[in-house]
Amino acid sequence: MTEAATTDAGSTASTDGGEQQQEQKTFTQAEVDALIKERADRIAKQRYSDYDELKTKAEGAKTLEERLGSLEAELSTTKAEALRASIAARFGVSTEKGKDGEPSDADLFLTGTDESTLTAQAQRLAARQVDLKKQGNVARNEGETKTTGTSDEVATRELAAKLFGGSD
Repeated sequence: MTEAATTDAGSTASTDGGEQQQEQKTFTQAEVDALIKERADRIAKQRYSDYDELKTKAEGAKTLEERLGSLEAELSTTKAEALRASIAARFGVSTEKGKDGEPSDADLFLTGTDESTLTAQAQRLAARQVDLKKQGNVARNEGETKTTGTSDEVATRELAAKLFGGSD
């Protein structure tokens, strides 16, 4: 009676009446490399099958993070502008641009970033404007005549003033 059994290594053992014979299969280096490469590809395919999908999601997350960052920056800028406009209106600071696109008083003088700083700046500017209105448009030394002539001219003027009864 003859029995044949296959082992894990691919060898066949046969028994013929008590005698055992083993036949071993040998592989070339190229066959071993091909087997290892096939197995590595199969494992990589299983492990990284969703790599492209994850890569796409990661790129989408980056763009969402960038959009979120730009929206947060825009929100803080808008809040600062609204606060500046509110304080300018409360203290009567002009927000209108000047002629030829000159910046407004609010743009020039309200430069703070928080409410307390902006309020202090607006109060100071409003107080200065009140002082200017109290003084009015005054030209210092208006109406005074200064003599710029020579001494002969001055003497002639004084003589004419005495003769004709005028004052200096």
